[in-house]
Amino acid sequence: MKILSYWNLESTDELLPLLDQAFGWSFNPRTFQQFVKIDPRLKNSEVGFCAVDDGRILGYVGVMDLTTRALDGSVERVGGLYGVATLPGHTRRGICTSLMVHAHEYFRDRGYRFSLLNTSPTIVAYSLYSKLGYLEAFDRLSTYKVVGNKKPKRLKTGKLDFGRLSRIYDGYVKGKSGLVVRDEAYFRMLKKVEWLAGHQNLFSENGYALYKKEKDLIRISELVAPNAEEMNYLIGLLEEQAKDIVLCRTILDKTLLRVFRSRSYMILEKSHGVMMYKPLSSDASFRQAYGDRFFMSSLDHF
Repeated sequence: MKILSYWNLESTDELLPLLDQAFGWSFNPRTFQQFVKIDPRLKNSEVGFCAVDDGRILGYVGVMDLTTRALDGSVERVGGLYGVATLPGHTRRGICTSLMVHAHEYFRDRGYRFSLLNTSPTIVAYSLYSKLGYLEAFDRLSTYKVVGNKKPKRLKTGKLDFGRLSRIYDGYVKGKSGLVVRDEAYFRMLKKVEWLAGHQNLFSENGYALYKKEKDLIRISELVAPNAEEMNYLIGLLEEQAKDIVLCRTILDKTLLRVFRSRSYMILEKSHGVMMYKPLSSDASFRQAYGDRFFMSSLDHF
């Protein structure tokens, strides 16, 4: 068995059955290549590592270069893992372990002190990550409310104003650490790679909500505002538009969480999603680097 980087594969076609079986991802080599070219987290990286045996891809671990802000305000580059998968029939042979160890060495060679990944305590891979030295950084809290509007309002929403989004976001994350290093170009990238496709937006004076309106629910991807009053205002507008349900699956802002509670939302504090980290050097401390201010939203999920 050989370990090859994404760029060294003769063909990436066999990633289709592998990633479809693991995650239901309909991997399209052509569109993924376009995605790699414009995503700053991927375009200067090896993209991923594959376990290959007799020309067949048996396992995959994706690698990203993530830009974070440390507690002291400095930029901290870290590694991010995604798409950890083994082809059915080849599990329990150490394939994923070998790939992840290889990815860790790749991160160390780039001078990164941490490797991050998103997972769930409910899946089998969680125990593997723990054995490899990963620790829980935080739960991604979720919130839900059944609003039951018989006649939801229709509010007009304009085109995404990327400049305005960027300015509001920068003010909001001031003093926060974590995945908070963005600019206008990053929002545009999210639109190009269809992460924001189909999303609508609402603005308050100094805040915004990015959300997806589906048949019977509104799914909030990011709600940003400088105070509880504007957060409450935006949530109220979202509730008026929802037919039955409003939900948000990643909440790390304590003020926003209090506002949701005040509006009688169900809060799932031990949720399906958790961020894990692995120190890549003996002197690396996640708490010293980020404190208790690490922030991300659903738009930062990887």
